[in-house]
Amino acid sequence: MASTKKENKTLESSATPSVIEEGYLYRALGFIKTNPLASSNRFKIWATNEFDDDALVKAICHEIAKSPFIDSVNNHYRITKEGQEWLHEISESQSIEPESNLIFEHDLEQSPNSTLTHPYEVSKLKMESKTLSVFQALRKIKKGEINLNPEFQRAFVWDETKKSRLIESMLIRIPLPAFYLDATDQVNWTVVDGLQRLSTLDAFCTKQNFALRDLEFLPDLDGMKFDDLPQNYQVLIEDDTNLIFYNLMPGTPTLAKYTIFSRVNTGGLQLTPQEVRHALNQGNSTKLLQTLSKRREFEKTTCGSIPNLRMADRELILRALSFSMLGVDVYKYHGEMDAFLIHAMEEMNSMNNNDLKKIENTFIESIQKVWAIFGKYAFRKYSEEGGRRGPINKALFEVWTVSVQDYDVNSLVNNKEKIKKSFRLLLNIDYDFVKSISSSTSSYRAVEKRFGEIKKLLKECTQ
Repeated sequence: MASTKKENKTLESSATPSVIEEGYLYRALGFIKTNPLASSNRFKIWATNEFDDDALVKAICHEIAKSPFIDSVNNHYRITKEGQEWLHEISESQSIEPESNLIFEHDLEQSPNSTLTHPYEVSKLKMESKTLSVFQALRKIKKGEINLNPEFQRAFVWDETKKSRLIESMLIRIPLPAFYLDATDQVNWTVVDGLQRLSTLDAFCTKQNFALRDLEFLPDLDGMKFDDLPQNYQVLIEDDTNLIFYNLMPGTPTLAKYTIFSRVNTGGLQLTPQEVRHALNQGNSTKLLQTLSKRREFEKTTCGSIPNLRMADRELILRALSFSMLGVDVYKYHGEMDAFLIHAMEEMNSMNNNDLKKIENTFIESIQKVWAIFGKYAFRKYSEEGGRRGPINKALFEVWTVSVQDYDVNSLVNNKEKIKKSFRLLLNIDYDFVKSISSSTSSYRAVEKRFGEIKKLLKECTQ
């Protein structure tokens, strides 16, 4: 029997009353909705991966267990009708507002003075194919010469059945698809496409942390780990199975690597653009983005609504940092978002710790200033105070974070009513501004428009 809940409990009277926690509850209920009757232990595993903060995970698990939106059936969770209604009501304000522009898509109406640069010189592309046995590949993984990037593995989690079927495919001699790696460092390779397959081989053959299960063609092997397999099967996997690697070599431009890996990515869960950038630009930039995404100030000002598993939070932060560091004129030179963001990551990778700390502090101060003006409406579209708010908008996040940097927080707070009124007016009467934050937002014309209007608005409201 399901446990009894009080029928009339509201969000405000439940254990998650604040706007900040609202986003966490939304993400937790979303998981339970898509995983009906998930056990409390499975929920805790999901929360640990999703939030990566022990104290926060503990609080969420405690609160979800007594939420009026959840029924507990034999220690398994099920969302209630009240929870379904709340999810539907609040869904529009959570996560990040989708943009209509795709990778490499550009606004056909952009300014004639904006010239798109060619992505890269094709002649500089250098790729080689290399064949390794599973044994050789696992040895390189063990020595740290192939980086499996544990951050990605949180987002690409195969269950044991899928892992077992991969091993079975090798045992029945089905060739594995090719692997794509960044080998511009000839000693240390970074896997971009094929990560989960290599991780599975490492987990089964080296770490031996799972046993085969649910095999279709070789059910007699169910329950066996690598050392339990007959020797002929061990040899078949390690010595007789060849893996084909396509490696990008030194001299290949970063943007070329990004383009190639974006197009060849074949995984069941494809890498997001930010995950590809992360793989190809390891260094200060990736560490800084990780640090900022975990700052409580970022969680507060985005109301805890930005998922972190697929690096949506880091892309949001990177866009703001890139415009802060490089400016709109440099964006005009690149003419599109991907090259611009890669440029910014390369710049950060070459910075010293003092400069990186200044960037971090400036970012935190800026998002706090925006929160001081707008509160829970920060970085969102909305038509009236107290009304429904949209989800976090990437373009608004970058333009507000950058634009308030040169203003004293007291000046902004003293004039916040004028700023909010002018912003709502802009959203209601300026079609071109709304378009610049809604569709084809990566065109130079859109970037120029939104930065120009917010700069003008702040100047007029603080005079």
